[in-house]
Amino acid sequence: MKTFSITAITTLIILISSAFANIFSQSPKMILVSGGTFKMGSNLPDPDGLGDEKPVHTVTISDFYIGETEVKVSDYQIFSKATGIAMPQPPEDEWWESHPDTKKFYNNPAKKWWGFQPNYPMFHVSWENAVLYCNWLSKKEGLNECYKKNADGGWDFDITKTGYRLPTEAEWEFAARGGNNSKGYKYSGSNSLSEVAWYDETTALAGPQNVKTKKPNELGIYDMSGNVWEWCSDYYSAKYYTISEGKTNPVNLTSQPYRVLRGGSWHYQGSYATITSRDGPEIGFTNYNYGFRLARTK
Repeated sequence: MKTFSITAITTLIILISSAFANIFSQSPKMILVSGGTFKMGSNLPDPDGLGDEKPVHTVTISDFYIGETEVKVSDYQIFSKATGIAMPQPPEDEWWESHPDTKKFYNNPAKKWWGFQPNYPMFHVSWENAVLYCNWLSKKEGLNECYKKNADGGWDFDITKTGYRLPTEAEWEFAARGGNNSKGYKYSGSNSLSEVAWYDETTALAGPQNVKTKKPNELGIYDMSGNVWEWCSDYYSAKYYTISEGKTNPVNLTSQPYRVLRGGSWHYQGSYATITSRDGPEIGFTNYNYGFRLARTK
């Protein structure tokens, strides 16, 4: 009969424990972005550089962490189960019928639309549900929550807290540019969009794609161009760049009906996937292009 030493058994227990820890861990892989000063915004003429991307202005960013990938469906499903917050519904018939191009090019009619596949970026998430996810994960890991509901029904944001949060718009752009390692690309990681992004021409309008299947940018961050639009902490204002020149860690906290989205998506043309592209839908609005990426203050 084969026997095992105490050392071998102990090693086996450690390996098994580590495997289970990895399976059930919710902690995302975070990339350290060393702080620096950069030129934010676009000096390109329309249509490549839209009005809300101007003027180009100098911004300084402190060290922070950002998610290697967008939050995945499998991550959000754990959150949904733990909190009772329902998963969004896959595209409904009304949406499907109102997007004939998507219907025409959808390449797997046997499947009910594209569904929620584990390694897809989570999509159809509102800004508020993204914030609830951040607070839940912070609490789960014993960190201070960055968002607090206020008396007016809105959310107060504290960037000094230790927990998970959405990146500020300036942090997002600095990371998308490759931080201090930036090579000055138009998109996040390349001047060739197809190398780094899923957008409507590469997805054939068939839905989001698995994360980390395209080339990362200079910091090893994936999908900052394309796949899903990513929520930021800031309120959106088309004129915010006119007042943020020279600021350190700027974040627009002036209450507006809108929040910032960055990066483009699988259902948008490539022109929306530049590192300077901005959008600002109403806070309560979401659709099948909207997801998010985590950040933390160092």
